[in-house]
This record gives sequence, C-alpha cells and structure tokens, in this order.
Amino acid sequence: MLMKMLKNQAGVGMVEVLVALLVLAIGVLGYVALQLRAIDASAEALSKSQAMLVMRGLAENIRSNPAAFSNYPALVQGYGNYSSTTVEPTSCLNSACTAVQMATYDAYNAAKNADQYGMKITMENCPGVTSTMSLKRQCLYIFWGKTQPNFTTTTTGGVSTTTIDASSCMSSSGTYVSGASCLMMEAY
Repeated sequence: MLMKMLKNQAGVGMVEVLVALLVLAIGVLGYVALQLRAIDASAEALSKSQAMLVMRGLAENIRSNPAAFSNYPALVQGYGNYSSTTVEPTSCLNSACTAVQMATYDAYNAAKNADQYGMKITMENCPGVTSTMSLKRQCLYIFWGKTQPNFTTTTTGGVSTTTIDASSCMSSSGTYVSGASCLMMEAY
C-alpha cells in the first residue's frame, strides 16, 4: 500500500517547482514593465526640465529688455525653424546694441539652445487673449519629440513670411492637446 501511495505522489514536487517558476516569471515581467515605464517618465521629466530652462532664460531676457517687448514674438517666430546653418546675428555680449538688436540676439540664442535639446520654440498670443491685450500678454511654446509646431508660409507682394502656431500643443481655449510633448509659459 505504501508503495502505491509513493507512485501516486511521483512528480508532484516537479509540478510545484514549475508553478513557482511561473509565478516568479510573471513577477519579473511586471518588474521589467515597471522599469521601462520609469525610464520613460525620467526621460519626459528631463525634457520638461530642459524646456523650462530654455523658456525661463528667454522670459528673463524679455523682462530685462522691455523696450523691445513688442518685437520678441516676430523675432522668436523668425528663429522657430532654427538649424545649424542659421546665421547668427550680431553678438551683443561685447558691444553696445539697440533694444531690437538685443531682442534679435536673445531670440537666436533661445532657438539655438532649444535646438541643442532637440526642441523648437515659438512665441504668440496666449489662448483667450484679444488683439487689444496681445502686446501685454504673450506665451512662449516649446515642442519636443513627435510634437512639432505648425509652420505656415504666406507670400504677400513677393515677400514670403513664415508663421508658427502652437495648435499642435494647445487648443484655443487653453487646454493641452492630449499626448502632446510641449510646454507653454506666459511672458509679460
């Protein structure tokens, strides 16, 4: 009788080991998925920090140059499609510049810094701003990853003008577009 019971129990230990390995494998896969999500979150946090640095630097430059505030939106948009072949304006670091020359230099440096992080920057009216308030309230937008600003080129009288809008980042009501990789900062 004892021999018959031992034969019935043969292989039960192996099944227990296999079930334990299956449970362990499921736990390890869950941990790997958690690690991948943590890496993605860290990369997104780094991109947001870099974007904030670029925008904060430009916002401080705008505040320190109030005489050229109304020039900044067009200048920042003008450098919105910055590349390594973009011509650098006159440096204002070692020479006296006008307010507009300083604004041009600031816009160039902001676009260059954004490009170093794989980002694009633009400046336009904040959502919900009427045209009478537009000179007092502008927003900086910065884009990275798959989210890019919308470039529109119009030709009037033989002169081509490229404008950039932030509709890929934020709706006209001021809510972020779902899944967009961008930030907005008010500059005044």
